[in-house]
Amino acid sequence: MQCDEVDLKILQALLNDGRASLRQIAERTSLTTPTVSSRLTRMLKSGTIKKFVPILSSDSVHGGIAALVTLKMESSYAQKIAEKLAGLREVDSVYMTTGESITIKVSLESVQELKSFLAVNIPKKGVKVTSSQIIIGTLKEELPSLIPKELTMNLRCDFCDGPITSRRPHTIGSGHSRYYFCCKTCKKDYLIEHGGKIPA
Repeated sequence: MQCDEVDLKILQALLNDGRASLRQIAERTSLTTPTVSSRLTRMLKSGTIKKFVPILSSDSVHGGIAALVTLKMESSYAQKIAEKLAGLREVDSVYMTTGESITIKVSLESVQELKSFLAVNIPKKGVKVTSSQIIIGTLKEELPSLIPKELTMNLRCDFCDGPITSRRPHTIGSGHSRYYFCCKTCKKDYLIEHGGKIPA
């Protein structure tokens, strides 16, 4: 399901000020507060917005090291290894790159700990560490501030868990919650299953 102009306006307002309230976003985008609320809920539910977190200044966090490590492997291993690395607490970022490579950014206490991390977490067979660089300074580290013109939301049906492909999904609103369905049948069956009442 494609994000529309309203979604993109809200996302741009959030990128400009992630602490803005729903009312402030509504004012800045000429939308109503309920519209902003329901659109944000939908984008969170679809995974378009992953989470809201503070980004700490690297200058204010003392101790430890950050490093960029590039790995080269056969393409058949890449996805599995990238997913494993993404689940590790020490790994801040995982980038799949051209040339059958993965670059990761890690935060650790020392160079020795980096060596141990690589020895324990990087498979010996079929994977080669091509570079390991300690970051000694950061001039800029921010999330992208430009939103692509085409952005997709991967909504799933609250009844059958199938993908929602329609630009206008079937919905039921309940308080601050909104339920999404891929078709009229799923919406109807959901209401039958819950006796016509939406669970809190």
